[in-house]
Amino acid sequence: MKSVQHIQRTYYLLLFLFWLSIALPLSLGILLAQSRGLDLFQVGVLMGTYSFTIVLLEVPTGGLADAIGRKRVALISYICLLIASFVTLFAFSFPIMLLAFILNGVGRALSSGALDAWFIDALQAAEPEIDLQPSLSKAGTFSLLALGLGTLGGSFLPRLFSTLPPDGTAPLTPLSTPFAFAIVVKVLLLVLTTLLVKEERPGDSVTDWKKGFREVPSIIRTGFTLSRDNPTIRLLLGASLASGLAVISLESFWQPYFAGLLAGDEINTLFFGMVMGGNFLIGMVGNLLATPLSKLLNKRYGLVCAIFQAACGISMAFLAMQTAVPLATLLFWLVYLNMGVTGSPHNTLLNQEIPSAQRSAMLSIASLAGYIGSMIGGTGLGYIAEHYSISAAWIIGGLVLVVSLGFYWRVDALQYQKPVSLEPALEEA
Repeated sequence: MKSVQHIQRTYYLLLFLFWLSIALPLSLGILLAQSRGLDLFQVGVLMGTYSFTIVLLEVPTGGLADAIGRKRVALISYICLLIASFVTLFAFSFPIMLLAFILNGVGRALSSGALDAWFIDALQAAEPEIDLQPSLSKAGTFSLLALGLGTLGGSFLPRLFSTLPPDGTAPLTPLSTPFAFAIVVKVLLLVLTTLLVKEERPGDSVTDWKKGFREVPSIIRTGFTLSRDNPTIRLLLGASLASGLAVISLESFWQPYFAGLLAGDEINTLFFGMVMGGNFLIGMVGNLLATPLSKLLNKRYGLVCAIFQAACGISMAFLAMQTAVPLATLLFWLVYLNMGVTGSPHNTLLNQEIPSAQRSAMLSIASLAGYIGSMIGGTGLGYIAEHYSISAAWIIGGLVLVVSLGFYWRVDALQYQKPVSLEPALEEA
């Protein structure tokens, strides 16, 4: 059996590479779409479709990971994401760009909960009484570090390749170079996952795969039953939906928002990378603060989440009102600082309620709630951003976050009334 340290090193490395490949084009992806003729409503539709694809596939793919193996499903997801990056390079119309976003949605649905479930189960197998929150906090730190470095690096690449054809005229242009580099990272991720992740799962014969597929409906039913019957999980799903709605509006519209604040100035791609990269690095600080803050509040993770969910919503509403770039940047970073604090306490609360046999499916159901929120936010707030203003969309998103603190407040009440135990869930499973 591998040691806890070995499991952590493997997972953190793969997690870093995964989010690095996602982050490289992140700060410029919407600008690339706009350079190829898409308007804000079409961008909102792309993000909404991406979320809808995940909504359709999230839970079945989580059940599939539980049935045929988390490693296998993770590898399939990385292949889908790799193909999506290739398609994006050659997307010069809304339908082709839509195809790229659908492929990205398929890949993200497959990846959601797969390697994460392997990590948690491997940790508990190596040390049954392990406290998950510090390990999950470190995982969040590596994710945010990769996102921060990736966005900074991706924003610098167009400057290095400024002699390429103008954006919107060829597959490989300054704004598309981050996608090309992301392809290289995704290939490396595929190879290292194949070599480093060890998992005891059914054989590779056609019969074993068919058996695994037949088990998926039963795993999904068990997951939804647990979600329905467990009040803590229900409340956490509500909080995830609210967060997904708000975050998608930030991810979809922050680039045109800051471009509007810079009206009259030459748009500097490095500035966009510094804004987005900085907020992930600030989010990493928030993630690191989660452990001492949780200890300070006697590990009342629901209370920690309630406080910083409200702070996140307030910060987002104030961000929407800014007209000066420096203050807007600081508030943008503050939103992600607050989100960073809530991440590992939220995930700890969720995993405390989940039996191992349904972990991938349950983590997928949790992600499903977030992507339902993203689907609503991508289309609904996209419409508001196009026909009213981005500020109006963000104020609505901030209000949703503030109201959603009630979910975490109730979770804290449930957790504080009685000790957390996995035994009832395991017996039901």
